[in-house]
Amino acid sequence: MNICKKLVKEVKSIKPVIFVVEDNPDVLFNIQVSLEANDYIVETAMTGTEAIKILSARETAPDLIVSDIMMPEMDGYELYQVLSNDPKWKDIPLLFLSALATPDDIRFSRILGVTDYITKPFKEEDLLEMIERKLNEVE
Repeated sequence: MNICKKLVKEVKSIKPVIFVVEDNPDVLFNIQVSLEANDYIVETAMTGTEAIKILSARETAPDLIVSDIMMPEMDGYELYQVLSNDPKWKDIPLLFLSALATPDDIRFSRILGVTDYITKPFKEEDLLEMIERKLNEVE
């Protein structure tokens, strides 16, 4: 096998990294288990502030961020604003996962620039499908 084919094979075998920001430990655990069972590497934070600290310590950006909106310290909207204003993070796809489910809530997220939104409660397959679609958009 030549070196180029070997490198392509190795790159394709790397699992996507999904960063999940969720303040409810039970929801966070369930998402993490689901994603890991579907071959994703999962990193977690329970607040937007913690997420920024973890992201700042990473050498590379995650492939996707899934974030709740209503969280203590720094909510999902504030997290998105910090991420979108930083050249290191502005290109990371983000999807909101939130109990805020009114059309106005969803519209506000779209105005900010977050185009993907899943309301709680959610079905695992819907979250997995949305993640896969977002990752394929980036490729």
